Amino acid sequence: MTHLMWVPCMGCSLFQKTSFFILFATLGSGFAFAQLNDDLVTVLDGRQVSISYFKSSIKALPPDWKKVWTITNRKQQPDSTPERIQSIRRNILFNCVRNTYSTLAVVNYAEPNAKGRPSLQTETGFELNDDPVPEGTPLAIIYTQVCSS
Repeated sequence: MTHLMWVPCMGCSLFQKTSFFILFATLGSGFAFAQLNDDLVTVLDGRQVSISYFKSSIKALPPDWKKVWTITNRKQQPDSTPERIQSIRRNILFNCVRNTYSTLAVVNYAEPNAKGRPSLQTETGFELNDDPVPEGTPLAIIYTQVCSS
């Protein structure tokens, strides 16, 4: 029995164990939510849409490419009918030298912030076509922030 003395709450009551568990579960979820908010970089926050990207999703690929996941949230107007697609996640590949991008994947979600299961996909979304990054758009802002990191 002495070799288990390092385990906390080994001799505690059920109430103490439950309270301990609930306390750390609550603190842990708040910490995870704070990490999510720190990871999400908002580029555009308009009346109808918000566009962000995830810092942790930035991957450097050889020779001069970077890949990132972006999210577009549609904002619901108070007196309009709800849209079937609330958020769209895109996996975008930037060529940082040639100032071009390609869309690797597009996933639609019925809930904001890409929560829940993805909606039925009608197209693949894979377009490796090296389009020029349009200037003055949220995509251009994401491009400069991702390629400079």
